[in-house]
Amino acid sequence: MKIKANLLFNRILTIALLCFCLPVAFFAQDFSNAGTASANFLKIPVEPIGEALGSSNVASVKGALGLYWNPAALASTEATEVVLSHVNWIADTKLSFAAVSHNFGFGSFGLSLTAMNIGQMEITTEDEPNGTGSFFNSGSYALGFSYAMNVIDRFSFGGTVKYVYEFIWDTHGTSYLFDFGSIYRTDFYNMRIGMKLANFGTDMTFSGSPIDEKPNVVAQSGVSYSYDPRLDRLSSEYSLPQLFNVGLSIDPLKLGDHRLTFTASVNDPNDYNVQMGFGCEYSFQDILFLRAGYKTGYDEQNFSSGLGLKLNVGMFNPQMDFAYASFGRLGNVVLFSLTLAF
Repeated sequence: MKIKANLLFNRILTIALLCFCLPVAFFAQDFSNAGTASANFLKIPVEPIGEALGSSNVASVKGALGLYWNPAALASTEATEVVLSHVNWIADTKLSFAAVSHNFGFGSFGLSLTAMNIGQMEITTEDEPNGTGSFFNSGSYALGFSYAMNVIDRFSFGGTVKYVYEFIWDTHGTSYLFDFGSIYRTDFYNMRIGMKLANFGTDMTFSGSPIDEKPNVVAQSGVSYSYDPRLDRLSSEYSLPQLFNVGLSIDPLKLGDHRLTFTASVNDPNDYNVQMGFGCEYSFQDILFLRAGYKTGYDEQNFSSGLGLKLNVGMFNPQMDFAYASFGRLGNVVLFSLTLAF
C-alpha cells in the first residue's frame, strides 16, 4: 500500500511539474532588453559537456559541473570532484573555470571560480583614433560558494552565493548574487526535471578615477545642459543577467553497455528573448561519450557537438571532454575540460 502511495505521489508531482514547465516554453513573453545588463560573462557556457548538448542539461548535469548549470546537481557528488575548464571564446577572449565539490554526508558543498580575460586593448582618442601607444586591461570574475542536498531520494535542491567583480582600466564594479536550483528524478526512463533561477541579487554600480573625475572634466569643458547625459551615466546602476531555466532529460535507451540520453530546456533571460536548447548523448560503458546539440532563439549560435573519455584508472578517475560550437559570423568556439573524482 505504501509503495502504491509513493508511486501515485511521484506521478502526480511529475504531472504538476510538467504542467508548470510547458507553459514557460510556449507562452513566455517575447521581448528584448539586449544590452541592459552588466556581467554578461555569467551567461557564457564554461564547460564542454553542457555546451555540446546545446546548453540543455539543466536536468541531466551531475556533480561539480552543477556549480554552473544547476546547483542542485551538486547533491549527486559521491566523494570529491574537481573540474578544470578552458574556453576559447569569440574575439580572442579566454574564459577559465575551476570548481571543487565534496559530499559531507549531510549534503555537498562546492566552491567555483570563473575568470574571463579580455586581454590588453589600445587606448584611442579623438585626436588619435588609431591608437595612442598606451594600453589598458579589463576582466571579469565570479567566485561562488554552493550547497546542495537530497531532500528526498528523488528530489534535490541547491543554492549558490556569488561575488562578481568586473573592471576596465581604472573602473570597477561588484555585486552579490544568488542561484537556486532543483532536480526531480522519476522511474519513467530515468526522466529528470530540472529548474534553475540564476543571478538574483544587487545591481552593479561602477566606480573609479575615470568616473570620479568626470564631473570636473565636464565642468571644465565649458558646455552645460539642464540635463547632462554625461553625468547621468555615471550614477546608473546596471542589472545583472537574471534567468529562469527549466528542462527535461530522459534515457529512452539503456541496454547493456549502451545508453542514449535526450535533453531539452527553455531559458528565459531578463535581457533577451526566450531561448531553447536540445541535446543528445550516446554513452558506451560510461567511458566513451558522443554528444550533439542545437540552440534556437540566439542571434548566431546553433549547432554544437562534442565527445568525452573517462578513464577508470588510478584513484582520480580522470574524464576529458571537448566541445565545438558554431557561432555563425562570429566564428567557432572550442571548449576543453578535465574532471577528477576521488
